[in-house]
Amino acid sequence: MNVLELCLSPGLGGLELYVFRSAQALANNNKVIAVLNTQGKLTSHFNQHSKITAEYLNKSSKHLPLFNARKLASIIDREDIDVIHMHWGNDLALAALAKIMSGKKPALVYTRQMKITRYKTDIYHRFMYRQMDLMLTITKQLEDEAKKFIPGHDDQITTLYYGVNAPAQFLTAEEIHQQRSELGFSDSDFIIGLLGRLEKGKGQHLLIEALAMAKNDGLDPKALIVGHEMNPGYRAELQKQAEASKLGANIVFMDFVSEPQKLMQLCDCIALTSKEETFGLVLPEAMRCGIAVIGSNQGGVPEIISHEKTGLLFESWDASSLYKQIRRLYTDTDFREALAKNGKAEADGRFNNDDHFSALERHIIEANR
Repeated sequence: MNVLELCLSPGLGGLELYVFRSAQALANNNKVIAVLNTQGKLTSHFNQHSKITAEYLNKSSKHLPLFNARKLASIIDREDIDVIHMHWGNDLALAALAKIMSGKKPALVYTRQMKITRYKTDIYHRFMYRQMDLMLTITKQLEDEAKKFIPGHDDQITTLYYGVNAPAQFLTAEEIHQQRSELGFSDSDFIIGLLGRLEKGKGQHLLIEALAMAKNDGLDPKALIVGHEMNPGYRAELQKQAEASKLGANIVFMDFVSEPQKLMQLCDCIALTSKEETFGLVLPEAMRCGIAVIGSNQGGVPEIISHEKTGLLFESWDASSLYKQIRRLYTDTDFREALAKNGKAEADGRFNNDDHFSALERHIIEANR
């Protein structure tokens, strides 16, 4: 089977990295080519880390990408493409037009990773979605949204949860001791890890507020906040907030890291404090490390965490609710260890990376029939 991975997004976040991961996994059994944005960050990532053949297009008009559609149709026919696998919503018109213009008429599979908030029933969207053979959503909530806002396509929409890798390495007690020490933490410190882009919607400020509440109660948890700041100066704002609460010595800030699961293993729990995440990849990553997790009760997170069984949920955007769950893990080691053990077993089964891509390949084969 010949598969074309399409993504003209200019960025390099979770969506774009999933394009890369899909291409790498599908290339094990299929011929895969990628069609990418000439100026996109994903292009550089492919060039540095993959031998998969790539073609390049300039970012096209969202609503009428005729020039790019002709070029893409030519690639489809030249490479005898059976399936277009696309990811970025702005590429849907391009993929639909290219499918029509091509002689091959490949199947169109759309992995939908972002929320849908309005009806797609106008003539323009009805045309595009008629060309779609399969939509894979990353949560049941997103599947329900898609079926509501894109009526008439229920049989073509289904959920395929993300998969994540197990840690490349499980750290020894000595390695954890050494790396904690290098960051300024002791073996006895209770560390809450928060990994993600530094921006208000990710809720790092909530964790700092929760730590201040803990301090007022005589508790002394620490935090490791990791991520690239989206707006220059935001890390300094968070540090200022911490200093104002006399928490400067309790929080270590780090920039983006390429192997987050190593840092996760230094922590006693991992928190996802975003107001709402469509999925929340950091949670199954931490669970597969055997680390207890806390996430907000909005978006796709409740589909990952079974409250008080495989992790804890708190009221979204509520620092006092977050603190309540942190305190439970801080004061009850047995409960924390049970959650971590159950969470690992759950994630190893439901969010296994190899299983995910095997299922993706089966879906793509079925769409091509």
